[in-house]
Amino acid sequence: MSNSNAIGFDALVLAGGRGTRLGGAGKAELQLHGQRLVDRVVAATRKAGAARVIVVGPDTAGTKADWVVREDPPFAGPLAGIAAGLKELSSETASEWTMVLACDLQRPVAVSTALTKNFEQRDTDGLLLVDAQGHTQWLAGIYRTAALALACEALGENLVDAPVRRALNQLHLAQVPVDDETSSDIDTPQALESARRNERTRMAQHLPPEALNEWLEAAAKELGLDAGGVDIATVLDVAKHVAHEVARPAAPLSTFLLGLAMGNGKGDLDGLSQQLVSRAHRWADEHPEGIA
Repeated sequence: MSNSNAIGFDALVLAGGRGTRLGGAGKAELQLHGQRLVDRVVAATRKAGAARVIVVGPDTAGTKADWVVREDPPFAGPLAGIAAGLKELSSETASEWTMVLACDLQRPVAVSTALTKNFEQRDTDGLLLVDAQGHTQWLAGIYRTAALALACEALGENLVDAPVRRALNQLHLAQVPVDDETSSDIDTPQALESARRNERTRMAQHLPPEALNEWLEAAAKELGLDAGGVDIATVLDVAKHVAHEVARPAAPLSTFLLGLAMGNGKGDLDGLSQQLVSRAHRWADEHPEGIA
């Protein structure tokens, strides 16, 4: 199959955990780059081509999904969540395949893309990701819906709080190796802070700071401008936020507008930059699937 649209799959996003290692904070409600973790994952599954998206967790977690259901009993673990989601899908004609993702993925688009791009390499019952250390990522896979349902049913009452591998390691699954950055999740305060820092790292320039300073001076001189009022870090920070929250091509466009606004006396660099960053975050909330 050449593209994700040809797969035909539904998606389950598991958001029912207690967030114990996060001090009891529900993972789904945590914010990263201006969006809730669960909403980022829902948007990623839709971008990948999911026909229907079900969030398994509290009602508040499913505002961007087609349905939200709760595992029985609540906090009964991911297998119980999968079973609850599959039960909801069975109320209509379920797709042959089901993508299962945890709500705390740091890079949900990268995860769903890795799965759909490698789908033709699947085994009988599907495929899942494996991190750089060889750890199986059970909650980052595409499974044959019928096989997934049977694996859950086979455990019966033992489904509650059972390790995911107890059911799913019986399936015939292909493994897709990915790096740690792709497979990383957010299950501790330290992981959340690291995720918030990572965007700055990914946006770091290949040129060293001194080379950027040299280029700033050269470019300003070429255009007959004074480079003294340009704070490179501030401008790059604006570009970083806009690239992530809106789209990469929007970053240079936005910094150009920033310069025009300063030239027209609309404000200083710090104030105008804060305005643009704030607008970029609001844009992400208003357009979770990106620019149409």
